[in-house]
Amino acid sequence: MPTASLLDGLNADQRAAARTTQGPLCIIAGAGTGKTRTITHRIACQVAEGVASPDQILAVTFTDKAAGELRQRLAGMGLSRPVRAATFHAAAWAQLRWFWHRADDTPLPEVLASKVRLLVPLARRTSTQAMDLATEIEWAKARRLPPDDYAVAAAGRDAPLEPERMAGVYADYERAKDEAGLLDYEDMLLRAAALIQEHPDIAAEVRDRYRFFTVDEFQDVNPAQFALLRAWLGPSQQVCVVGDDDQTIYSFTGATADYLLEFRRWFPTAATVTLTENYRSTPQVLALANAVLWNKRAGQRKRLSATRAGGPAPVFGEHTDDEAEREAVVAAIRGLVEEEIPPGEIAVAYRVNSQSEGWEQALRGAGIPYAVRGAGGFYQRREVRQALTVLRAAASRPEPVPLGLKQTTPARPPRADKTVSRVLREQMGWNGRAEPEGEAARERWRNLGALVEVAAGLADDDATTTLADVVTELSRREAEGADAPSAGGAVTLLTLHKTKGLEFSAVFLVALEEGLLPISHAKTDEAVQEERRLLYVGVTRARRQLSLSWAQRRPGYAGKVVARRPSRFLYNLGEGAPVSGSQQAATRLRTRTASPLDGAEDPALVQRLRDWRRERARADDVPAFVVFSDRTLAALAAQRPSTPRALLAVSGVGPAKVKRYGEDLIRVIAQTPT
Repeated sequence: MPTASLLDGLNADQRAAARTTQGPLCIIAGAGTGKTRTITHRIACQVAEGVASPDQILAVTFTDKAAGELRQRLAGMGLSRPVRAATFHAAAWAQLRWFWHRADDTPLPEVLASKVRLLVPLARRTSTQAMDLATEIEWAKARRLPPDDYAVAAAGRDAPLEPERMAGVYADYERAKDEAGLLDYEDMLLRAAALIQEHPDIAAEVRDRYRFFTVDEFQDVNPAQFALLRAWLGPSQQVCVVGDDDQTIYSFTGATADYLLEFRRWFPTAATVTLTENYRSTPQVLALANAVLWNKRAGQRKRLSATRAGGPAPVFGEHTDDEAEREAVVAAIRGLVEEEIPPGEIAVAYRVNSQSEGWEQALRGAGIPYAVRGAGGFYQRREVRQALTVLRAAASRPEPVPLGLKQTTPARPPRADKTVSRVLREQMGWNGRAEPEGEAARERWRNLGALVEVAAGLADDDATTTLADVVTELSRREAEGADAPSAGGAVTLLTLHKTKGLEFSAVFLVALEEGLLPISHAKTDEAVQEERRLLYVGVTRARRQLSLSWAQRRPGYAGKVVARRPSRFLYNLGEGAPVSGSQQAATRLRTRTASPLDGAEDPALVQRLRDWRRERARADDVPAFVVFSDRTLAALAAQRPSTPRALLAVSGVGPAKVKRYGEDLIRVIAQTPT
């Protein structure tokens, strides 16, 4: 294909990058700016101009999916032969297999699929989660830190163990791995780089085979991957990298944007091209995205500009509590589906996996298909299944008599959530007051806390709820979750980290509150800035419609409802967002933290409506908020509608709900004296 044809359809910056067929080249590509299109056209131009033959080019990325997309796009560009596109690990492992016996007379090690198998005994010995130990070892190896160097480098890190003990665990793991004749995924990178660096003949063969390199998602490169890239290159400068420092959200793996931002430190003659024309989102979405990163240094800011036509302004939603937030979002999703936007084009994104439980229930109760991306449905997670097992066993045993009471003395049973909390503490070591160190331990802690939160909600609706009642409800939700719809045609539930690389017509960013975003364990300025970038990534997933919401009250991980403040990242983002430093906003937040049912003018009617809602929810086998939210009950109590037409004037009551509940509501209201 002629070079001129390859440049057709590219914008000026994309053409500049594609025409720079000799390296080194650094492409800073903002979200949605067509980076994959740019680098595939550049590779095609390298071949068309005779700079490189297809089999001399290695395109490297981070996931098999991304590598497959590169191969597919390049295959459609009329190249005479395929271009190799692979992950760092796949390329390194292929080279290890090919060259191993030329450099080592021992058998080629087998690949250790998961470090957890070797770490379980060490985890038991140190009372930690094996997954957290594995994550910390991966961080160290990604940074090329052997056990002897770990303790100094990890001082002050949020790690599962203090540095000296962690270094010992790391050394024991390495010893067990070597004795078993295994290597892990980080070893693939480290040993492939060492093979090239220590054997000139192998280095020459590798560099003769691959002479031109393209590296995607360069902001996610870690020191081990960068060392391998430098080994591949040797003295050559024929490398093109593309990435976006604003989407650096994986530093916990050892990734750093320094290699992207300081590319000229290693390649002083590098050309730089910045892509800012966005082909994904409306001007309204991009204006908010640009505002999210207002605090970056001026010289590093990118201002994304839209090529799409205008759309609706992003919606900011402050809600009384988490139940009201879910009801509002579900209602908005239902409206989008009624407007014939496919459910598969809609996403709900939150900060941590444990938040999926409430959204699964809300969408299921509304009859809207959903799929949980990444971690799977809440009730399929390992610790949740274990918790259900111990709770079922506890429910089958009689409740213990409180100390100090005689067997014949009647005693008020503890609230169901207190019982659940006690069982999880005694049987699974869960402590609702102390968030543990280590991401896997925190994930387990949050998921168990979500079960306590469910129990607390049931107890709030009915103080006589027992542990057996909680187990019955959890079992029902577990059974329904197992039948959750597949990803096709379903609303996607996912964490903000999982949104990376995806896009949707409509995105709902929820629970945007201090302690959740930024997350409570983000203590340093660097960690908080990464949390800000998470919000930016979430915002830039939306093509047309974007909603950002938060609640004034939300249950904590022990089930206790606590007051919440909107995330600091939301201040001054646009109309409807919180206003930084505004006394009016501060007053509004202080005075609206109570539920609409607290202090209502007609407490007798409010109580009767709540009793009716609880019974109706049980009869319909749905969560209470699916019937009506607290806000709608407060409005019903205040307005006391007496006809179906008057019911329709109440916020939160639509024709379907009048048809389903209208007769009951009118009767309850009429039978309650003013």
